[in-house]
Amino acid sequence: MVKHNNMVPRTNVMKYWQRFVRVNFNQPAGKKRRADNRAKKAAKLAPRPAAGNLRPVVKPPSLRHNFRLRAGKGFTKTELKDAGIHHRLAPTIGISVDLRRRNKSVEGLQRNVDRLKEYMSKLVFLTSRKRKSQKSQDSRAKLKECKQNTHKHIIPIPRVKYEPSRAITADEKKFMAFSTLRIARAEKRLVGPRQKAKASKKDADS
Repeated sequence: MVKHNNMVPRTNVMKYWQRFVRVNFNQPAGKKRRADNRAKKAAKLAPRPAAGNLRPVVKPPSLRHNFRLRAGKGFTKTELKDAGIHHRLAPTIGISVDLRRRNKSVEGLQRNVDRLKEYMSKLVFLTSRKRKSQKSQDSRAKLKECKQNTHKHIIPIPRVKYEPSRAITADEKKFMAFSTLRIARAEKRLVGPRQKAKASKKDADS
């Protein structure tokens, strides 16, 4: 409301409001376009998997997300070596390689080694050369039987199984975690001095 002896304001309320409206009428057409593009990509890659190269299963960083699993960039040298695959051969048979990633746990390493072994057990090698050899004829016969893998991750990423909540036991209540850690830290720190003192005492006795 206007106060005092001032000019009566004239606000421009007759704005061109249609200019600022955003609608989503092209959503169904966009959905169809994306599906058509996926189909074209799959046809171009056939009989290879439509998803492209096989990727490892990794845990995201940070405490907030590290309980779940997702697809990573590529397999490490250690994972490929344990699966019996050379890191230079891997990209030629549809396996992603990441030379910078490191394995921090045995569980994660084993998970990806099993993933590679499963992939290799299902992999079918086909010759691309059109020669009139028996091997080439067998390859073409296999090609007709092969069905393209259209899964998003080629091999599904396993779902995380959460441990159900339970009541705290009496032993867990008695357990003193901080004291245990401090004692273990002190034991590790005093290994050298204790060995030195023991050795000096032995020399003094002798």
